[in-house]
Amino acid sequence: MMDRDTIVRLVRESDAYTGEARYLERGGYRLIEEPRLFKHLEDDLVRVVFATTATEVVEGTVVAMVTLYDQRQKYNIYAHTICAGPGVNILLKARFNPMPQARPQPGVAGEAAIAQFVAWKEASWTKFLNDELLLGTETASTIWIACFWKALDRMFGTGHLVNYDPDAILAAHV
Repeated sequence: MMDRDTIVRLVRESDAYTGEARYLERGGYRLIEEPRLFKHLEDDLVRVVFATTATEVVEGTVVAMVTLYDQRQKYNIYAHTICAGPGVNILLKARFNPMPQARPQPGVAGEAAIAQFVAWKEASWTKFLNDELLLGTETASTIWIACFWKALDRMFGTGHLVNYDPDAILAAHV
């Protein structure tokens, strides 16, 4: 099993990562260099998720870039964005599609975690819109982003965030 630093370096050097990062830069986004979430999955796959520097969100704001690294093939399979808003990547939601999925947790727990994240993403956007009216865009965005990372970590079984504590951020805004 490869160590985290090596995997992150290989992901960042991959064509998939650099192409998507360049695309994000065209939109004015910048990725944080260290991953925000890192998890070894089944079949020697590794999920590495990078945060953007976005601090205020509207529907469609890019908040993260997700990658999938194959340790057997020594290859970063893909990189794609995750955006603020109620929707998710259609391949995440369409569980019975022909594309192979790298589940966030083994077996049925992975399917349940995906369904829970999809439901959270939809419900959280309504909450964000209400928070924005009550608290303003900056505070509502801070809360939504922290909750996003907490929900994403929960989908992977918790404990996979790297140097980021959403609970500390949320405690400062409650």
